[in-house]
Amino acid sequence: MIKNYLFALSTLLILTLFSCKKENEKMVTEIPKPNKIVLISVNAPEKYVHVMKQDSVGKKLKDSLGPKAKWNNNGFTYLDYMNNVQTWRPKANVLDTITIETHNDYLELSTNNFFTAIKETFLVKNGDTVIFNYEHDIPKAKITNREVSDIELNYNSYRLKNLFNNKYTSHYLIIANILFLENIQDYEQKSIDYYNQAKLDFTKEIKLLDSLKSNKLISQTNYRYRKDALNMLMEQHKNIKNIKKWVEQNKSLRDKETIEHVFGFNLSETDSLMKFSFFRDYLNNISQYELNFIEENNGGSGGSYIDSRIRFDSIIKDKRFNQTAKNFLLFDAYNGIGQNFKVKDKEEYFKKLQENTTSIEKLDKLKEDYKLDFSKSNELVLTTLKNDTLTYRNLLENNKGKWLYMDFWASWCAPCRKAMPESNKLKKEFKEKNIEFIYLSLNDKKENWKKAIVVEGISTSQNYFIENGKVSKVIEDLGIKSIPHYLIYNPKGELVNGFANRPGEGAREELNNLISKN
Repeated sequence: MIKNYLFALSTLLILTLFSCKKENEKMVTEIPKPNKIVLISVNAPEKYVHVMKQDSVGKKLKDSLGPKAKWNNNGFTYLDYMNNVQTWRPKANVLDTITIETHNDYLELSTNNFFTAIKETFLVKNGDTVIFNYEHDIPKAKITNREVSDIELNYNSYRLKNLFNNKYTSHYLIIANILFLENIQDYEQKSIDYYNQAKLDFTKEIKLLDSLKSNKLISQTNYRYRKDALNMLMEQHKNIKNIKKWVEQNKSLRDKETIEHVFGFNLSETDSLMKFSFFRDYLNNISQYELNFIEENNGGSGGSYIDSRIRFDSIIKDKRFNQTAKNFLLFDAYNGIGQNFKVKDKEEYFKKLQENTTSIEKLDKLKEDYKLDFSKSNELVLTTLKNDTLTYRNLLENNKGKWLYMDFWASWCAPCRKAMPESNKLKKEFKEKNIEFIYLSLNDKKENWKKAIVVEGISTSQNYFIENGKVSKVIEDLGIKSIPHYLIYNPKGELVNGFANRPGEGAREELNNLISKN
C-alpha cells in the first residue's frame, strides 16, 4: 500500500515538473513580439521648389526660367493594423515623432520623391526605431535598435546613384515625358523609346539586386520585396495606353529581345502582401477592368475618369478577391463615385458599401470625412462665421432686392485665391451700387477657411461655409463641378448667369451691362 502510494506520489511529482516545464516553455514561446514602430523626423522640409527641366536629383536652381513645381505634402504612407492606408506628415523644421501600432513582421513606409516621381520606400521591422534626416529634401533613414545595411534600408537612393547617376530615370520619363516635350506629336514615340530603355534598365537593376543578395548586402526578404516592386513598376508601364498598344502589335515577334513577360501575384497571399504599396497598386490595376475613360470639359477645366459604379459592382462579383482585398478596393472605387457622379449614385453605392465591407471603422471615417448625410440632400446647408446655420434658399431670400455675385471657392484652391485681389477691387468699384459679393467655401476645412478669409481681406463680406457640398443636389443643379465658380443673381432672386466671368477676366463688364439694363 505504501509502495503504491510512493509510486503514485513520484509519478505525480514527475508529471507536475514536466507540466511546469512545458508551461514555462509555452510562456517563453508566447511572449508577444514588440507591436510598435517609432518614427522620428528631424527638420522635415515644409515645401521645396523643383525646377522641372533641371535633371539632377535634389539640385535646385534659383535663377532658372524653367517651369517650377511646389511640393507641400511630404509624408510617409503606411498600412495600419486595421488595413487602412494612413499618412504621417511630420511637422516642418522641428523634431517630430509618431508611434505606429503594428502586428506584422514588417512595415513599409513610402513617400513621394518629387525629383524621380517614383515612391521612396523603406522596409522596417516590428520594434524598430527609425530616424529620418533629409538630404536635398529627400528622407534618409537610420535604424537605432539594430544593425542594418545602409544599402538595404535606403535602397532607393542607392539605385538612383549607381544606376542612373542621380538623373531622371527611364521609368520617370515614361510617366512624365509630356513635361519634357516641345512637340506634343512626339509623345507616343518618346513613350516607346523610354519604355525600351526602361526594359534595359530593368535588366541592369535585377543584376544589381542579385549581386547585392550574393554579397549579403541585402536580406532575402528585402531582395524579394525590391524585385516585386520593380516588376510591378514594369507592369504599370505596360498599362499605359500607347505602350500597351505597341506591346500588342509586337507580340508576334518571338526573339528574346521582344518577348514581354507577364508579372502577377498569388492572390491567395493577399493578407500578407497587402502591407506593400506595390501590391495595393497591383490590386488597383487589375480591378480597372479595362474600362474606357469618360472625358469631361467644365468650362475650360475638366478631366477623365472611368465609370467607378461599374468597377464597384465588378469588384463585388470578382472571385479572385478575398474580403481583405474587397475592403480596400471597394473604398477606392467609392472615392471615384464620390468625385465624379451624382448624389443619387453616392447614396446608392454607399448602401452597397455598407452591405459589402467588414471595415466598420473605415466606413465611419468615410461617412465623417464626406459628411454623408443624405437626409439633407435637397438643401445646401451653410454655416456663418458666428456658427449660425441656414440654407442656400434662406441666403437668396435674405438678399432679395440686390444683385448677387456668388464666388464658390476654397482655401486650398490656388486659382480661387489668385482671383481674390481682383475681387476686392471689384467690390470697391461697385460699393455704391446695389450689389452684394458673397463667398461660399466648398469642400474645405473650417479652420483653413477662417484663416484664408482674413488673409484675403474678405472678412467684411458675407462668408459661408458649405457643410454638405458632396451630397447636395443643389450643387448639381447649379452645375458646379469645379472651382472657382461664379454665379450672378438679379434682385428678384433669379439666376441670370450660372457660369459668370471671373474677377479680372470680364466680371466688371458683365456686371455693368446687367445692372445698366435693369
